Amino acid sequence: MVKRVDRRREWKCLTVRQPYAWAIIIKGAKDVESREQKRMYMGRLHIHAGRTEWTERVDDVVGRVAKHFGVSVSEMLDDYHRHVSHALGAVIGSVHMFGCAVQHESEWFEGGPYGYLLRDPKALRKPVPCRGWPGFFHFTP
Repeated sequence: MVKRVDRRREWKCLTVRQPYAWAIIIKGAKDVESREQKRMYMGRLHIHAGRTEWTERVDDVVGRVAKHFGVSVSEMLDDYHRHVSHALGAVIGSVHMFGCAVQHESEWFEGGPYGYLLRDPKALRKPVPCRGWPGFFHFTP
């Protein structure tokens, strides 16, 4: 018997390494995700926090988020460490992807050459463990 996939339950996902996944979903500060490939997808996109953390980028990203909210870096670093301890290798929330740009005024557009434009982040109450995949992939929770 062939198992049918219920497309209404299937999530379109994108793997993003920490601390960038945290900045997108948990803090809502990162509004552009720089990528090598152009994608014209528009709609709800679930963010999968990769299984490894980009440790050399944590201080920079946390500092930028702290500046965005006008709080101390140490306060924001505590928030990040509370989050990341249970949010590696899991879908942590979703955003609305509304375009793909080659230029953008956001400080998060880092030359891409493409930037996925993001808004309306919504964190899941509990991260959903998932293997993930580089780039876009589908996942049925």
